[in-house]
Amino acid sequence: MAMNVSALSGTASGIMIDSEYQRIIRELRALGIEPTGNKTTDKAKLEEAKAAKHAKEVQNISFVTQTEETEKAGAESSKDTIKNDMSIQTQQMTGADQIAKLNKYKILGLY
Repeated sequence: MAMNVSALSGTASGIMIDSEYQRIIRELRALGIEPTGNKTTDKAKLEEAKAAKHAKEVQNISFVTQTEETEKAGAESSKDTIKNDMSIQTQQMTGADQIAKLNKYKILGLY
């Protein structure tokens, strides 16, 4: 049952719509939901829609957090690989070459 414009402006067949129901109607419409004309039903619809929206936001935050943790773990793994590669290369060099290479890595902030 759709409500007409006069019902939304304040009266429907002489019945006053209270400010809480007007707020409910506005919020439903903002969410893209058409009011039914029944305050109790519309209030339940609004609460359900808000709960679904909140659950989706929490799910999105959880996904972003997991993605960031995965990227961070990958970056840490890459740093470990670089350090291991540098260690192997360092073992195969002479003493002076090792010191020069380590100083280069320290300057670059890799070691």
